Amino acid sequence: MNHSVYLQIATLFIKADLRREERQWKRKIRRSAYDLPWENPHLLKDIGLEPDGRSVTHSEPDNVKVARRMRHLRRVLTSRIVT
Repeated sequence: MNHSVYLQIATLFIKADLRREERQWKRKIRRSAYDLPWENPHLLKDIGLEPDGRSVTHSEPDNVKVARRMRHLRRVLTSRIVT
């Protein structure tokens, strides 16, 4: 039994409307995930941002970074099984 063309078009439009609403809802949720609390400096500090939007950078001196990297490389090379 074939459905009328009008019923097929109506179901097509309803499905398209449901897909459009779903996409709008997902877009809204995705945008709210990146909403930053610019008016609250304490929350910005918690997520690692300054009130002007720059990141809070706490970098180690170069000699500490190099020492850590060398220690790691020595550990990797000495733990290697020679075949």
